[in-house]
Formats: sequence, C-alpha cells, structure tokens
Amino acid sequence: MFGVARTGIAIGAVLAAALGGWTASARAEAASCPVVHAETLVPGSGVDGWAENVLVTDGSIWVSRTFGDVVERYDASGRRTESIAVRAPGSIRQGPDGLLYVTSGDTTANMIPGAPRTGSVVRFDPQSRAPIARTFAAGLGMPNGLAIDAHGAVYVADGALGVLRLRPDGRIDEPWSSRAPKNLAPTATVNGTSANGLVAVGDDLYLTMTTSLTGRVLRVPIANPAAVTPAADLTAPLPGILDDLVALDDTTLAVASTTGQLHFVKLRSRQVCSSTVGVPLSALAAVPGQRDTVVATSENGQIMRLRWS
Repeated sequence: MFGVARTGIAIGAVLAAALGGWTASARAEAASCPVVHAETLVPGSGVDGWAENVLVTDGSIWVSRTFGDVVERYDASGRRTESIAVRAPGSIRQGPDGLLYVTSGDTTANMIPGAPRTGSVVRFDPQSRAPIARTFAAGLGMPNGLAIDAHGAVYVADGALGVLRLRPDGRIDEPWSSRAPKNLAPTATVNGTSANGLVAVGDDLYLTMTTSLTGRVLRVPIANPAAVTPAADLTAPLPGILDDLVALDDTTLAVASTTGQLHFVKLRSRQVCSSTVGVPLSALAAVPGQRDTVVATSENGQIMRLRWS
C-alpha cells in the first residue's frame, strides 16, 4: 500500500537486525519463467490515480482508486462505465451471493497505534442500475486484502490488526482472529509487517506482507490459523515489497510486486520464478477461462492485460 511501499527496504533492514540475521528455511528453487506480454487497457495518470485493486467478473473490470475514493467499472476495451463512492477502497472480491465486497479505509493513517478504527468492508450489487456501497463490517483498522472462501466466509488482511475473519453479521470472529498472524509481530515465520494481499485456495489462505525479509508468502490454514507456515520466498536473500496476489488454479499463485515483477508460485513444489513487467504492480485479477492471462493494476493508475507463454 502507498507510503508503506516506499519505506519497505528500510523496514526490511530493521527486521533483519531485529531477527538476528535469521535465514529463510523455505527458500524456493528457481524455475523457468514464462515471457510476459503487457497490453495497456487504461493509461496511467500518476500517483493521484493510484489503482489499488482489481476484479474481473461478468465481462467487467472493477478497479479501486484509493486516492480518488471511488471504485470504477470498465468494459473489456478499457472504457469506464461506472463510478461508485467508497472511502479509500482496497481489495475487491465477489461473494457467492453475487455482491461485490470492498475493503474501505485502506490508508496508512489507520495504522497509527491508538488511532480510531474507521476501517470497514462495504458491499454492493454490481447488477444494480445505480450501485450504492453499504457497510457490511465496521470497526476495522487498515483493511487492505480481502478473501472469500468457498463457504462464503469473509477474511480481511488488515494492515493494523492482522488477518481477521468476519462473521455473517459483519462482526469480527475474535477467537479465530486472535490466533491468526498479526501485523506488527514479526517472527521467524512471519518475517515481515503489514498484512497485504489475501486469497483463499481450498482449505488455506495465502497472505503477502508489504515488507518481508524474503518476500514471503504465508500459508494460513483456515481450520487452525495459528499453524501458519511459509508457502514461498520470492526475493530471498533480499527483502521484498509485495502487494496483492491471485490464484491461477488450485496449485499456482501469481503475486504482484511494487518493484515491477510478476512472481509465479507452485504451491506443491514451492518453486518460484519472476518476470519483469516494468511498472509497479499493485494487484492482479484472474480472467475467467484464460489461465495464461491476468488483468493488473499499477501504482501509477495504469490498467493492463498481462499474457504469458
């Protein structure tokens, strides 16, 4: 997320000192990486147009513009067709109820210790002629990433509070959330800070941290969130600055890096590879029926279609 990303390398160095030079035990083997081709759908407009997250559904591309306090809909050609007011929107996901869920309050001001918990999750009907975002959950810190599992349970990667599970009525599931990874409590496993991207794959959640000693992706078992383990290290032995991620299928993740790389992770072998895109990536969205294509957003406001072979 903005602000945090710009200080990521410095934070990584501080964490390295704090953890006594700990070396990653889950360093993945290198793998051959596909060549990625980028096609611009919407040109960048500078940091003021920051595109934080993206979702592709029903032929539309939904993009959160954090600084603009708006979620926008585009058609497949990149033409904007809708704008919905949402305060500092972050991740966008579709629930089994067909509604779109969006984290709101995704700003580093909400990471300040003791700050009022003004973060929330809102939702709206994308099929409505005039969609209006209404609050689903309130009292969050800095909600950034969002995941909805196969049963409809909603999870939030909160940059102030860590990983949270929400009850059907929008309240925080405190017993579950108290056992999940925390934001500012780095350990040898959680070797970073600021919970960022989140995706559900089968019985697990996969989590990125904005800053990490090794560009780590964490596996969080839904049945036992305290049993968190490393899924992959994307930048070891260097610190990494990661953003959102997407499941390409039930064995492969694609991860966006704010330093301009698209990382691929094989979950079973923990092999990783990286392709350079050349712009700071903020989020990725799968394109239904196209396993070799994602739609990507950038910190400069750009929306791209990325294809590989």
